[in-house]
Amino acid sequence: RAGACACVVDNKIYVIGGITGAPSFTDLAVMEVYDPLTNTWDTTKSPMPTPRGFLSCAVVNGIIYAIGGGYPTATKRVDAYDPVTNTWTQKADMLSVRRSAQACVVDGIIFNIGGNHGVIQPTQDCEAYDPVTNIWTPKASMPAGEGGNLAATVYYDSIYTFGGSINSPWTPFSHTFSYNPQSNSWSQKQNMPTARFGSQAFTIGNKIFVIGGDNNGSNPVLDKLEVYYPDSDEWVSREHMPIKTCFFAGTVVVDKIYILGGSNDWGTGTGISQTWEYDPSLDPTETPVELTSFTATASGKEVTLNWLTATELNNQGFEVQRKFGGNDFVTVGSVKGHGTTTSPNQYSFVDKLVDGGKYYYRLKQIDFDGRFEYSNEIEVDVRVLDKFTLEQNYPNPFNPTTTIGYVLQEKCNARLTILNSIGEEVAVLVNEEQNKGYHKVEFDGSKLTSGVYFYKLQGGNFVETKKMILLR
Repeated sequence: RAGACACVVDNKIYVIGGITGAPSFTDLAVMEVYDPLTNTWDTTKSPMPTPRGFLSCAVVNGIIYAIGGGYPTATKRVDAYDPVTNTWTQKADMLSVRRSAQACVVDGIIFNIGGNHGVIQPTQDCEAYDPVTNIWTPKASMPAGEGGNLAATVYYDSIYTFGGSINSPWTPFSHTFSYNPQSNSWSQKQNMPTARFGSQAFTIGNKIFVIGGDNNGSNPVLDKLEVYYPDSDEWVSREHMPIKTCFFAGTVVVDKIYILGGSNDWGTGTGISQTWEYDPSLDPTETPVELTSFTATASGKEVTLNWLTATELNNQGFEVQRKFGGNDFVTVGSVKGHGTTTSPNQYSFVDKLVDGGKYYYRLKQIDFDGRFEYSNEIEVDVRVLDKFTLEQNYPNPFNPTTTIGYVLQEKCNARLTILNSIGEEVAVLVNEEQNKGYHKVEFDGSKLTSGVYFYKLQGGNFVETKKMILLR
């Protein structure tokens, strides 16, 4: 079948509705459940109350919502399915008749986006459904293109849409849009490399995978897999699917993508029943460089980054990217790679800074063909060493231990003491000559009673006192 939708409850995939192939194109009410763990199907579930294909679906609190659909006659109907009781309940209709839309969930609200009002009436509508109140609300429409047979997925708290079409004639789009439910606003992003409709989009980690689809309404149906990085607004191509399919159902279970059914020749309406699993972590083109370590060390206003690779494949090099405060990552330098090698290689980069504070770093590894992958992010605290500083203890409040950090501007006798609430000295942590730089000491308050205490640093002409709280 083609035109089905898929949802996940308890790591099982519920495939709902769809249509038969040519010449009848008959709507289906069937629901089948696939268990990826056992690679088995359960065909005993209750069918939808009304048959329909090209519907959208979403899960909120373990309940599946089947929304709209119907070919060639679309509907506003919404039905809720409870997997525990295996029963269906009709809910409030959508505000407009639609099929071939996409449903995404953010903060328990279902957003149904795009689709077609009929066979050849594409729409840019966005409507929100609250399962608690059973009420639909109109939202800001998509800004451009047409939403028929688009793909969509959630990345953190934003919804990303890809492609779509108008019909007739079938015209594919490459638009990428981001929708912010909090501000009810849309923004345009970098276009997909391949214009298409009837595809699906899946979020895993910091990437969105857009798979399959069609680009002219007949042939060729596509096997293309393209990966979008929302943080950097960039696209790369990956290894394509073994088959070509469009108008299929798809979803993610435990970081693996599942492609279910669809059509490999929409010109004749031929449906397929195959199920395919894609594990991005096993794709040889997905991780061309094996990064075994990535560390950062601060010394004054310099941060030294070190990283080690076990093997490299087609590695052009690395961009070093830095983030400070609420800003985005920016590229601050680059290091040339070793191409293809099975020998370990060590890299380093020194970043000279102006201000102290907490910085974040990541590596953007780039292949010779333009493909890239981001490393994990690491953080480092940069302390300015040209002045005396007494830091706030952490954790605070504490029980029974806490750490106190301080910076000495020069070599001097440092004295760090603990005082009670009336200023009496109850402990001496440091009383010795120490070198210029950053120091830290752990304080154990297990012998003290709960309450407010103070710690005082004396060094040269510098004296500073801070408050801390011991809670038992």
